[in-house]
Amino acid sequence: MHDFLRPGRAWILGAVVSVVVMACGASPADPTGATGSAGGATGGGSAGGGMGGLGGMGGMGGMGMGGDGGINFTSGNGGGPPAVDVDVVLTADNAYSFGYGDAAGINTFIQGSRAQTAGQIFNCGEGPEAYVVPAAAAPPSAYLYIVTWDDLAVTQGVLGQFRRGTGAPLYTGDGQFEVCATGINMQSSQTGPTQDEINQQIALCNSGSGDDATTSGGWVNAAGAVTPGATGSLAVGEANDPTPGGTFPPTCPTGAAPPGTASIDPEAHWMWYQPGGVANPFQSTGSNTFRAYLIFRIAAEDIPLPPK
Repeated sequence: MHDFLRPGRAWILGAVVSVVVMACGASPADPTGATGSAGGATGGGSAGGGMGGLGGMGGMGGMGMGGDGGINFTSGNGGGPPAVDVDVVLTADNAYSFGYGDAAGINTFIQGSRAQTAGQIFNCGEGPEAYVVPAAAAPPSAYLYIVTWDDLAVTQGVLGQFRRGTGAPLYTGDGQFEVCATGINMQSSQTGPTQDEINQQIALCNSGSGDDATTSGGWVNAAGAVTPGATGSLAVGEANDPTPGGTFPPTCPTGAAPPGTASIDPEAHWMWYQPGGVANPFQSTGSNTFRAYLIFRIAAEDIPLPPK
């Protein structure tokens, strides 16, 4: 059902400090990671000359001199494309966490709590929440995670979008998302699993060593197993549009939301886990059929960069 407390707000997550966001509007375990990224890894000139990207104390190869500051010159052969923050908007029925780290686990975490009303999932201003992941914390090797659980009543799903500046958005339901079903029932939990508990489950997902009878046995995507031997698939549901007869109401869709409100584009799709053989994975069966809690992840390299 709709059980996830999330006052609308934007979290700026730290570049150096790790923070996962449990987006349900709970008080963060570490709400204000440092956002400075001066001294990034873009410094260093090429041995052939030219001013390479000026990042903190960049290399002095040939004529390229790194420097202080986060400015990126590309007049020589040094430097790469400028780094870009990731803007994220998410909601979930009933509860979720958002965070980032790498393939091995989460090292940035903010714990949340469940909503108490449907409005705290679907309505503008109290439902979808915005986050900013600093560019330095979202290199190609990074992963962004959504950890979600439900109350085993009515409906369940996750909806949102990820965007780097003026780049094309990546929506929930995209085939590049992966999900792992832990089989740990958090129905009665207000705050969900801790960071350590989640990371233990990510290790099991990565190794494919979960119990086949109660978990997905590893990561799956829309096409099926990513981890060899994993079962089930990513369930991709309806779009966030006003088409009547859907499982979910339109959820603060972009274009209808008040200015300055975190909104979700109509192109985003609800997603969940399909263990196999369930007609509608977004409708509750009253038991933990879907082996939640669930861990979703997307590689940072799959979020498009702005056009050059």
